[in-house]
Amino acid sequence: MMKNKSWILLFTALLLVAVLGTCHAAHRVDRRFVDSDGYTGYYVDVNSISYDGGNELSADIYIVKARYNTMFMYRTNFNRADQSYQYMATKVYKYDTRELTGQSDVPSLRVGYSRTRVGNNPIMEKVLDYAIHWKNTHLYLTKEGELLE
Repeated sequence: MMKNKSWILLFTALLLVAVLGTCHAAHRVDRRFVDSDGYTGYYVDVNSISYDGGNELSADIYIVKARYNTMFMYRTNFNRADQSYQYMATKVYKYDTRELTGQSDVPSLRVGYSRTRVGNNPIMEKVLDYAIHWKNTHLYLTKEGELLE
């Protein structure tokens, strides 16, 4: 009888670890629309913004390509002094189902966001301004949004 209880306890512990591991993989994303360019929309997950008031800001930036039913999440590091940004990690989702279809933890090259920098993407400057404004005017994380892997 003692052997059966051990197996039941072991099975329960493994089941608990599996359930908790699955729940931990998903996180709440509160994407806020910033701007668009044609069929491409740019969003900031306001719950992911990390900013100390200096030159460095990090946030999850979502770029939705509606024409291709694709959403990209980029963990982005901005450097205001250098007027540049770098993608630190990437996830790719099928937009309509939110199914994770790919990911990478390989950082990109650092590129510019202002009109005076090489590789400029002025929309990313708007994304940065939005993220700074949000972080300076909101003290707490929101409870809104959807769960994503």
